[in-house]
Amino acid sequence: MTAEQKNPAPNLPNLRSLVGVRRRLRDATLAALAGLMLAVAYPPLELEFLAWFWTLPILLAPVSRVKRWRILNGYILGVSLFLPSLWWLNTIGFQAGLILGLACAVFPMAWYSLTGSVLNRLTPRPHPAQETPSTPEQYTLSPTRLSAPRYILLMLFSAAAWITLEWIRAWILTGFPWNHLGTSQWQNPVMLSLLPWTGVYGPGFLMICVAFVAAWIIAGWYRRLRHGTARPSPIPAMAVVALFLPVLILNLRTSQIPPPSGSLRVAAVQGNIPQIRAYTDQQFRATLEIYDTLTRQAVHAYPDVDLVVWPETAIPAPLFADAHYYQTLRRLISDTGVPMLIGSLHIQQLFPDREDTIIDTNSALQLNADAELVDFYSKTHLVPFGEYVPFGDTFPALREAIGMGRDLTAGREFTIFNLPKNVRAGVNICYEDAFPEISRQFVLRDADLLVTLTNDAWYATSAGPRQHMIHAVLRAVENRRPLFRSGNNSDTCLILPDGSVSGALIDPLTGNRFVRGWRTYDIPIYRATPLTFYTRHGDLFAYVCTAATFLALAAVCAFKLTRHHRLWQIISQE
Repeated sequence: MTAEQKNPAPNLPNLRSLVGVRRRLRDATLAALAGLMLAVAYPPLELEFLAWFWTLPILLAPVSRVKRWRILNGYILGVSLFLPSLWWLNTIGFQAGLILGLACAVFPMAWYSLTGSVLNRLTPRPHPAQETPSTPEQYTLSPTRLSAPRYILLMLFSAAAWITLEWIRAWILTGFPWNHLGTSQWQNPVMLSLLPWTGVYGPGFLMICVAFVAAWIIAGWYRRLRHGTARPSPIPAMAVVALFLPVLILNLRTSQIPPPSGSLRVAAVQGNIPQIRAYTDQQFRATLEIYDTLTRQAVHAYPDVDLVVWPETAIPAPLFADAHYYQTLRRLISDTGVPMLIGSLHIQQLFPDREDTIIDTNSALQLNADAELVDFYSKTHLVPFGEYVPFGDTFPALREAIGMGRDLTAGREFTIFNLPKNVRAGVNICYEDAFPEISRQFVLRDADLLVTLTNDAWYATSAGPRQHMIHAVLRAVENRRPLFRSGNNSDTCLILPDGSVSGALIDPLTGNRFVRGWRTYDIPIYRATPLTFYTRHGDLFAYVCTAATFLALAAVCAFKLTRHHRLWQIISQE
């Protein structure tokens, strides 16, 4: 075989020259820029407007036809998004933020890779005589060079795929529904109007579509100014306008909140106690004294309060298993005459004659004016490696090193508390309010009020407590119920059904949220508010996006198999 037969096109640039180090570095840099633009939309910076356009750097640049480079750039996108936004988790040790950030980066990687695969199918194939790439344009994919109808298909697929992957992240391996794209718009009343219908997933879908239209317009006008081509087609923009019209209509329907039928006066105590894994007896007694003193001050100033609320595990001991703790609380309630709702560890024995049925739970306890236990709710969604260690029985050393030395047990019932003035309340404990389904289950059981008891002192003064509070805003809006949040170190506040936050417990001089103190709240109760579409049907919008995503991928796979089958037939005939 001659040299000409081995290389029929010796003058054509090879793969290495077409996709060199500079091109790969450019693609990686743009992917990292896109991830960082979205990361800074969350606390601590909260540049939420960037969440609308974070995809522009990767939509305006050519996309590699090579799958492995798309996967690599997608992972760079995910790492640059999740590492900065979850870095605060490193405050608890074990490099938790680093590990979780690297794991969560898989989801943006999958989104970028799948979008590139669909773009590859939508891009017209070159003529057989030009199968060997001779220019960089033939070896890359450009989303904005598609025809308008194909671009709309890519836009809808990409938005649906992003929502699908967010939904999967919300439940796989116990779930981590943290900082979804729609979460960044927690202060945008127009986007919040979608939540009672679509949950947090609706705003995210619309934001992806808006970014696609912005990229289409920018690329079109750039080609017009530089090459004198025609104006960009208005069809993609019209498609997004068509998506926005229902949003505006829904905003008009859901923006009005009926007047409350009553109110519940609550005194909330925020001890701002630093988190310690193993308390000494001195630290335990000091913490109890702080909460006792602050509670007496609050009730003395407002003797007409209906309820005193303490946050999650305010005192580091099980209430009914520690005599000093219980006697102190009995004297406090006897002196004030006010019932309490507190977060506490709770030891239960499921069967009186069997010691092996004793369980520890992270619970919310309701105590009446006689310091008697009226009802309790045990946290149903525990934190892996925090409240229990997976495979802890198999690897007890791992439980000792990472966990608390023993595992808590998850509750199984969504208890509704009957608070004073016949107010029915569902209580989230800690990051349960990041899971929409839990608050939804409370409201389905006729809760008038949602409550979150949390202890974010684990994360000190990082961005974690602020990010956590934002998720509570979404739960209030999705279900159109007020949500009262009681924190140990920060963000004790009242969230109204429209998402507005009021009465944050802060230092009046400095505005610092990480303070020790108390505050009273008159929580409005809306008894005539009907169930929202989201409360009745849950994540239906996410289910539709998931079904559409898998149908689209199935069509791509079928197209690819059909093409391979035809090629095989041609080869067989020859």
